[in-house]
Amino acid sequence: MLRRIAVLLALCASSISLFAVPPASPEEDYRRAMSLLLGNNQSLADRDDALNLLRSAAGQGFVLAQTALGSLYEATQDIQQAIRWYAAAAEKNDWIAQFSLGRIYFKGTVVVRDVRSAKKWLALAAASGDGGSAFYLGLLNDEGQGTATNYAEAVKWYRQSAEAGNPFAQEKLAVLLLKGLGGEHNPQEAYVWLLVASDLGNHRAEQRLQFMEGDIGRNGTEAARRQALDVRDRVLSSVQHACGSWQDQYSDMPAPPPLASQVTCETTTSKDAAN
Repeated sequence: MLRRIAVLLALCASSISLFAVPPASPEEDYRRAMSLLLGNNQSLADRDDALNLLRSAAGQGFVLAQTALGSLYEATQDIQQAIRWYAAAAEKNDWIAQFSLGRIYFKGTVVVRDVRSAKKWLALAAASGDGGSAFYLGLLNDEGQGTATNYAEAVKWYRQSAEAGNPFAQEKLAVLLLKGLGGEHNPQEAYVWLLVASDLGNHRAEQRLQFMEGDIGRNGTEAARRQALDVRDRVLSSVQHACGSWQDQYSDMPAPPPLASQVTCETTTSKDAAN
């Protein structure tokens, strides 16, 4: 009898192991966590479950989970944990984590400002084509930031951000071109970028335009307006191929993609880099 019971127990154990659900992968944990966090009827229990899933996926080295976890910790002002997870993902070349980390060090409001670290991470993110990171790099090379001024570098980074659709970078670029700082004095191109910036919502650019019209003359103004249409169309085409829009994406203090945009942005940028 005892032998028969032992055999039955062994059979039961083997059948359980055969039909046991395999553990979820880090990517599955991440997807489930994002679904819980972005759901319409999110509860505290859902949030706790999502955090546990993200911690599990991030702890296993899944980059997207590490970045998302950094975003959540930053939102709750737990900056040291945010930096920890951003750094883990940034080291694996995740541009959102690099941008987020660089922005924290640039602003210096919750940690001591670290220009060297800011430049390092922002340059890596800008290499992925990110306009927000390029804008901060422009500021770090422009005057008034307490850093060494390098107008040629400022023009380079403002131009990348301007082409990506940031109207505040377009204004900054125009000012340097107008003043001839950075190696090029080009009032007409400056006027073009101010027109584009104004059209994209930068009202400061409108004020600058009024002071410039007399300087470049009627013919120059008309030529600049025709050129501005082409530049605006090119910029808007670039924006449409980006990962979407979010609040403060194109502002005078650009913000990284929020949690809801991160999946799309990571995928889009990866495809662009591959091409």
